[in-house]
Amino acid sequence: MKVLIVGAGEVGFHIASHLARENKDVVVVDKDSAAIRRVSDNIDVQVINGSGSSPVILQEAGLKEAEILLAVTDSDETNLGACLVANLISPSTKKLARIRHADYDEYHDIFRENAPHIDTIINPDIEVVKTIYSMMSVPGAVDVGEFADGRIKLVGVILEEDSRLAGVQLSNLPAIIGKARPLIAAVVREGELIIPRGKDHLEAGDLVYFISEADKLLDTLSIFNKYDQPVNRALIVGGGRIGFRLASLLEENSIYCKIVERNPDRCTYLAERLNKTIVLSCQFLSTDAFFRPCTADHVARRIPNAKASLL
Repeated sequence: MKVLIVGAGEVGFHIASHLARENKDVVVVDKDSAAIRRVSDNIDVQVINGSGSSPVILQEAGLKEAEILLAVTDSDETNLGACLVANLISPSTKKLARIRHADYDEYHDIFRENAPHIDTIINPDIEVVKTIYSMMSVPGAVDVGEFADGRIKLVGVILEEDSRLAGVQLSNLPAIIGKARPLIAAVVREGELIIPRGKDHLEAGDLVYFISEADKLLDTLSIFNKYDQPVNRALIVGGGRIGFRLASLLEENSIYCKIVERNPDRCTYLAERLNKTIVLSCQFLSTDAFFRPCTADHVARRIPNAKASLL
């Protein structure tokens, strides 16, 4: 399989590393000569120094022979340009693009159905927000995954020392918890992945992954001493892209939210666009995570007619 990666930054570098270990035919394109040199010095892949949105460069990289194009530069416009050129030169090549800016959110479906016909659009900020919200929705979970449109959950929980399952052999679970036995898919113990069998034991401190139907999830969590504690209030430290997206999602789900942000101009931006979230305009005193409150006059000047409060 030949894979063409546009972008030699951190994302492109690590993707190329993984694919190279799988013996894939990888070509990395980037106009940053230092980034290209880093890839060339550390990974056994082909590199080309040039713009990933240039049709000449992409053809030189072997676009027509590539099964997949990954556009993962830090520029949305470059990624879109690379996919558009690829769609013109090699329509059969599957295209995956990293698109981060919120301005493009409403156009993801259009980009899939029309030119440049991007097969998969990945927004890291959206994925982070979804992960945070999923974990907030599942009490006691440290990892949550979904399948079948959310009807099936893959949940990871830490087995506490006082859990009735600590020290229990898996084959003996029915005798302890009855018929409602969870489907345990994996156990992570001291960094080692264990595919559990009947003779294996669960130990305190294990990260236990189990599969459950969504409508039975809370009952399954109770087996691990994790009980329903719905989140009604949240404090977000940082009002950047992720903080803003998370606050918007929490508003939609009627969760009371506050954002702490030290940049006054960003506070104004947040307060003008969020409907219910309280924006706290503060400045860090030191690395000890103390805050210095702004004056009421400062907030009134910076965030007129907005939902602002003092910490």
